[in-house]
Amino acid sequence: MKAMPKESNMNSVFKKTTLFFLITISLTACFNYEDVEITDVRSIKLLDMSAKGLSVESEIKISNPNSFKLSVSKSEFDFYIKGKKLGKASIDGKLKIPANSEEYHKVVLISKSKDMSPNALPILIGLTASGRDKIDFKVDGFIEGKAFLFKRKVNVSHSGIVPLELY
Repeated sequence: MKAMPKESNMNSVFKKTTLFFLITISLTACFNYEDVEITDVRSIKLLDMSAKGLSVESEIKISNPNSFKLSVSKSEFDFYIKGKKLGKASIDGKLKIPANSEEYHKVVLISKSKDMSPNALPILIGLTASGRDKIDFKVDGFIEGKAFLFKRKVNVSHSGIVPLELY
């Protein structure tokens, strides 16, 4: 049996590599992604406030104009009440956003005590003592979504007067 010349092996490797890149570029071109948006925050419910941190449940309306579902893999938000930064939070658990949807999702946000600002506790205690049922709430940050093998980081910002429920 004859051994194949090295040039033929190099050609074969080159052809396979080129084919792989062409397929990858074609798939990427077909993967048209539109930004996901938070369009409304229906409510905020304070679940737990302790030395460990803060846990809040919120109903948020998320618009996904894409023809594929998304899974949130990572998130980080700065949150503010009455214009004062209280700290950082992230989504606890998994969040799946259906394709071509604009619907409300119950999301639990957690913030560890080390991520809270020093004035967070007095502000939160003041809210619970005042008996307010609405607050001026703002969130800025990002969510990282995944669809198929592709990941995308999207900046998120929302502010407004939001109904508040205390545990």
